[in-house]
Amino acid sequence: MLVPKCVNSHRLTNTNRIMKIKICGLTKIEDAILAVSLGATHIGLNFFPPSPRYVGKQKALSIANVLSELKDPPIIVGIFVNESEHTIRQAMKEVGLQLAQLHGDESPELINRLGPDAFKAYRLGKATLPDKLPDLCLLDAYVKGKYGGAGHIADWEQAASIARDTQIFLAGGLTPENIIPAIKQVQPWGVDVASGIEIEPGVKDPQLMHTFISNALSVNKDSN
Repeated sequence: MLVPKCVNSHRLTNTNRIMKIKICGLTKIEDAILAVSLGATHIGLNFFPPSPRYVGKQKALSIANVLSELKDPPIIVGIFVNESEHTIRQAMKEVGLQLAQLHGDESPELINRLGPDAFKAYRLGKATLPDKLPDLCLLDAYVKGKYGGAGHIADWEQAASIARDTQIFLAGGLTPENIIPAIKQVQPWGVDVASGIEIEPGVKDPQLMHTFISNALSVNKDSN
């Protein structure tokens, strides 16, 4: 039986100005290794069964254990939709996840109970945002009937307003072509991509991934 291995926890509170890059919805070990080698700081593993990017605990553990052996391991994030606190904490412990991303209709009470181990995804558009956002959150596009942005571009103007006071992962329709203007306009703490660099759901295109990460980091360098 595979056992989760520890990853350096100090990376969770890293406050330097290097752009955080989260490659989400990975299902293949080789894609995860490549993402980290190119500069990804966070790897997202999907625990929502209806998603085409869903990975079970055993596959997630296989990926997490390989990543933990890297010289500079990434932060591994589990994506959950409307799961109980027990289910989330159990998956985090069994797989060795450092963070949980709550991408459903989770209550503020659940978010508070999970504390620094989790962050909430909010959908910009018709969805109502809370009066006070947490210190870290993810901003995605609103698509009726979907929990994810489904490749739609989020409202960058609204995201930029939120990013002035809150550390955000900007998600929603990001691609190698639009990541530079997105970062320049929104000024996020980090960016999140899934479908924008894929051959098919869960399978990343190496060249698109390389270009996306390179472009994202180039904006950061230019701004320092």
